[in-house]
Amino acid sequence: MSHRQGSPRVRTTLAAGLLAAAVVPVWAGPAAADHDAPCSVGEVPGSEQLADTHEKDNAAFDRMHVEQAQELATGKGVKVAVIDSGVWSVEGIDRVGLAAVAGAAPNELLSGHGTIVAGLIAGPHGVAPDAQIYDVKVFDADGADTSQGQKPLTSAGIVAGIQAVIDAYPRERFDVVNISLAVTSPDPALEAAVARLVELPLVVVAAAGNREEGEDDGFEGTPGSDADVFPADYPGVVAVSATPPGNDDPSAAVVPNMDTDVAAPTLGAISANATGQVCVVGEVATSWAAAEVSGLFALLRERFPRETPQQLVARLQATTEGAGAGPDGQVDNPWTGAGVVQAHDALTRQVEVGRKGKVETTVAETHADSQAPPPPEQVDLFGTPRAMLLWSGLVAGSLLALAFMLRPLLRRS
Repeated sequence: MSHRQGSPRVRTTLAAGLLAAAVVPVWAGPAAADHDAPCSVGEVPGSEQLADTHEKDNAAFDRMHVEQAQELATGKGVKVAVIDSGVWSVEGIDRVGLAAVAGAAPNELLSGHGTIVAGLIAGPHGVAPDAQIYDVKVFDADGADTSQGQKPLTSAGIVAGIQAVIDAYPRERFDVVNISLAVTSPDPALEAAVARLVELPLVVVAAAGNREEGEDDGFEGTPGSDADVFPADYPGVVAVSATPPGNDDPSAAVVPNMDTDVAAPTLGAISANATGQVCVVGEVATSWAAAEVSGLFALLRERFPRETPQQLVARLQATTEGAGAGPDGQVDNPWTGAGVVQAHDALTRQVEVGRKGKVETTVAETHADSQAPPPPEQVDLFGTPRAMLLWSGLVAGSLLALAFMLRPLLRRS
């Protein structure tokens, strides 16, 4: 989880169409792929519903071994609050309308972003299909037309959404809070709201930041490079970056962030547009990665209901395909943090974690194709024909020794 208390440097690049709130559209990454029925933020209720995707393979989930993990847990009984653009009621998502902050139209959806996020978390093709989504709408659309009364994404809106979750917690007992949103200017009000939120016994997940298309911010991808992305950078928040397929360079899609805790692949993941269309993610983007990791925490919460949020976070970091976190939970990779998350390993590996999240021991998962070969069989020295050779050697040696001892006697005679 993020430990940095803040940074004086502020990235000034703004999202197109937004006011000077330094807001980054973390759902829009430049690394896109062509798919039939792509997931689109622009798909909103009332749009023409097109055919569902024909994709059968979920490349992102395959890399995280989500299908195997779902044999052990599906998120049943877990509650996930989604602070976003609103979640439309589409088939297969168990949605509860929790709140719409002042200024956001409660019954109007102008962006499909929140629905895609919810689908990745708990849709029928999501990570935790049996988890329950609580919809907290904090803005109307990227590039909202304020002259028409539309609410843009602002730091104040995220604060209001967080407060709505805090107010509802005594009644709802949320397990995970997903914030696939980001601003690039530190805000004391937002920091204070996050501090209150992480004091609750739940996991807070946020997007670690995307690189905008054509953006030149001077980051070279060196270990010291560090973007300002909030609320991901605030203490106690699990900051999630996105990783491209294989070992491709992530710098074209995401920004380096030293507060990144883990990363997740997104290209090829399957979700739902706000029209109800089953869609496939065609981007490497941290909004979608944060949603997937929120789903993984839902699986972990069902699997380990007595563990603290700190234990769940430490378990996820200790079971990545990367180097994992350091002894005190620190990581130093601005692109992937502790590494790419592994769902099945997180649910099955033997990990001993203290209540505060300190990993005591961990035993790696054993795969049949990576087991050491069996030790060679011990030689039976008294078996045939080895016994014959052995006894022949003993007899010959005894005769030689006897002859050596008798040599002086033979010479005297």
